[in-house]
Amino acid sequence: MEVKTEAIVLKTVDYKDNDKLLTLFSPTLGKITAGARGVKKPKAKLAFSAQPFCFAEYVLAEKGGRYTVTAAYLHESFFELRADISRYFAACACAEVCRELSLENERYEGMFIAFIELLKALCMTEEDEAEALISFLLIALSESGYPLDLSYLEECGGDIGEKLWFDFSDGRFTTFERCTAGERASVSTYHTLRKCAGLSYEESALAGGKKRALRLLKAFLLEKTELSFDSLGEFIRMLEDETEKI
Repeated sequence: MEVKTEAIVLKTVDYKDNDKLLTLFSPTLGKITAGARGVKKPKAKLAFSAQPFCFAEYVLAEKGGRYTVTAAYLHESFFELRADISRYFAACACAEVCRELSLENERYEGMFIAFIELLKALCMTEEDEAEALISFLLIALSESGYPLDLSYLEECGGDIGEKLWFDFSDGRFTTFERCTAGERASVSTYHTLRKCAGLSYEESALAGGKKRALRLLKAFLLEKTELSFDSLGEFIRMLEDETEKI
């Protein structure tokens, strides 16, 4: 049976002498593994289809639940990401999240579109890669059934004070008096998350919020999945190192 789907390459693994196994992310098929034969040969026509972050229409032969790439039509390679290590790791972090949060034979239109938009943003040097990554993570978490509740600013009439707590079980911010299972969270984390979610925020409260927000999101992912998300951790480390140089 032949299957056509838009997909993006999340991961590649060498297989035999000239083949690769691709982890593809499709908005309609979810996460699937497909063999790509002969793509390691110097003049292979489908070599482009086995590169990380390749976004293409894939034609797949399906037999017994296994897929093989028979053709591909390139939409975008996002090759520019290889020229900036920080943006490359931001893209790797998103691919890692898609890979770990998605399942086979599930629909992920929202997460897929957010991933494509994230990669486009990372290819634009004027875009802030940390904020773009946070925006994607918020969408990915929501699409996976783990949404963050960022409504506390409205609930308390805008008076959040200087101390907040984050409840990892409910994924929401609150004050200590209303939180029974939370951990301290900075106001800058909260306002940065609201900014990246497209909500109202206080500009004066953003200082240092990006790295704190990313650390919180990584901890929340660990809490919900028990997975370490190493690429996300590496991006956070690079962001912290860059901050120390300023």
